[in-house]
Amino acid sequence: MKRSNSISLFVLFLFFCIHGVSATAGEVKTYTLEELLGIARENNPEVRALRENLTIGRGLVISSMAYPNPEIELEGGVGSSLEDDATGGEYSLGIAQSFEWPRKRFLRRKAQEVGLEVRRYENDIFLVELAYRVKRAFYKLVLNEKEAEIARENLDIVKKLLDTVKARVEAGESPEFELVKARVESLKAEKDLKRAEKKVMIARRKLRALLGNALPEGFSIKGDFYTGPVEYTKESLVDMAIKNHPLVLKKKEEIKQKNYILEKEKVSVIPDITFRGVYENELDKRSYGVGLSVSIPLWYQKKGEIVRAGGELSMARAELFSTTIEIALAVEEAYRNYEIALAQIDLFEKGLIGQAQEALRIAELSYKYGESGILDYLDAQRVYRETLFSYNLARFELSLAIAQIDRFIGRE
Repeated sequence: MKRSNSISLFVLFLFFCIHGVSATAGEVKTYTLEELLGIARENNPEVRALRENLTIGRGLVISSMAYPNPEIELEGGVGSSLEDDATGGEYSLGIAQSFEWPRKRFLRRKAQEVGLEVRRYENDIFLVELAYRVKRAFYKLVLNEKEAEIARENLDIVKKLLDTVKARVEAGESPEFELVKARVESLKAEKDLKRAEKKVMIARRKLRALLGNALPEGFSIKGDFYTGPVEYTKESLVDMAIKNHPLVLKKKEEIKQKNYILEKEKVSVIPDITFRGVYENELDKRSYGVGLSVSIPLWYQKKGEIVRAGGELSMARAELFSTTIEIALAVEEAYRNYEIALAQIDLFEKGLIGQAQEALRIAELSYKYGESGILDYLDAQRVYRETLFSYNLARFELSLAIAQIDRFIGRE
């Protein structure tokens, strides 16, 4: 009796374990857009590379602060006295230390510190671009899922219609042609659904790849298109983009860096000074000495480096001017796309969707009471389906335009 109870308890425990594992395996992880943006910032492979790029910049700053190492020189040999026949070992010891001008070292350090800021802005630029790409992939997946949902509903309607037409043809109320048309429409609806589901699969893979494949295979998303109003006017958005976009800030820091490099090259014309100390132990005497050495900028005065640094500074200024123009134009274009999409959505919500619904309702009633044929009903249904897709496409374009505005004003 005890053995039977033990077996029953073991079987019950095994059942709950298997049931619990299968329930966990069957769960589908759902992500919001905010969660996906956070995962992208942590797992995108290019983000990791940019972190190492910052590490390189910090290393260059440390190197720029280093002092030159001293040099030690040791010589030895055998010598003989000029006064007698005595011989013995002789050696000399020298030490040299170079000192660069403090101004040159200061400018070199400042150039590398600003270079580190340039690398930080490169990181910010990529994060802004990554956020836009994730938003675009997210909204594309939303669009494709809505397209698949419309195709799925259409297939259900067509299948019900096919059953109705079959019954009518068998009862002699409709011609055979309507059954053929209904079957063709059913096959077409199945094909449309498979095509839409394939788009969903591709969009899901693209989104997963952006996040460094950090999402499980069967993940799903939670959210819809963003259709809220833009907070600022076009002029204020352009002003914000020119002031805050990390690409513009990067170009400004590059101008600072090039300016420090130019000043350093000018100061480098002044040579460094090297102090030396010498101790010599010869056979019949010992001597001490100190001295200094300096190179005279007689033939070469860093003119090539100065000209090159000046050219790079002028180029950086020209790039900043060009970048501000490009970003301003991009913001204006994104704002126009936003206004166009907003007007389209207003058209759909205030008229087109309702008109398509009413046309479909009338066509359905007309077909039901035999006042029109199946072609009129299918045509009304096709128009309604295309209207819904166009409406979702307009919502997608509005969301994308807002994401582009965020992108160009440097907001993740």
